[in-house]
Amino acid sequence: MNISIEKVSAFITQKRNEVESLLVFKHPTAGIQIPAGSVEPGEDIQTTAIRETYEETGLQHAKIEAYLGCMENELDAHQRIITHTTKVYIKPDLNAVPYKEKLTRGLTVDYRATHKNFTHVTYIEYAFDEHFKPKCIDYIIDGWVPTENLSAQKRRHFFHLSTEEKTADTWQLKSDRDYIFMPFWAPLKPKPHLIPPQDKWLDFVYEKLLDKNMGSA
Repeated sequence: MNISIEKVSAFITQKRNEVESLLVFKHPTAGIQIPAGSVEPGEDIQTTAIRETYEETGLQHAKIEAYLGCMENELDAHQRIITHTTKVYIKPDLNAVPYKEKLTRGLTVDYRATHKNFTHVTYIEYAFDEHFKPKCIDYIIDGWVPTENLSAQKRRHFFHLSTEEKTADTWQLKSDRDYIFMPFWAPLKPKPHLIPPQDKWLDFVYEKLLDKNMGSA
């Protein structure tokens, strides 16, 4: 099993009409989020923050203001993370029938069992309601992957970014999986609502964001 995989989350702020605002986006099935993703091989975490900002919001002129810290390991005992994009098999055998879809690098999965060099995992994507609660299962894969493609550690880094780029209050963006994202600016106060576990990320950095954008008020 691999040692670790690095993740980055980007908190992008801008003052709009005298109101400090946070850039978030609405995923068509997975609720309100901030830009976040995996550090690619050979990439530093600062570059990842800028890249994910562009890929998930379209912003081309964001700059890093501060490093806000990290969570050393986001994973619970029953979770693993995919370290190399992998086929998923119906039984622990490379000759078994695989799923059509692969599990891509950076996805978090639930651990079920281990057999020899294979691990049984489940990956679920939920659709969320307006209260950020799962309302149904949108997508599921349950099967066996080579254990060498998994890790029990996921370290997440947090960055504060800003931009002077002029944008609409909300806009649309096509993602790499053909989803249509809808970025929009939300007031930083009161605290914006994000889907789990991103709500915990915001809790982790919120006071620092307020200090940097609003002073001690």
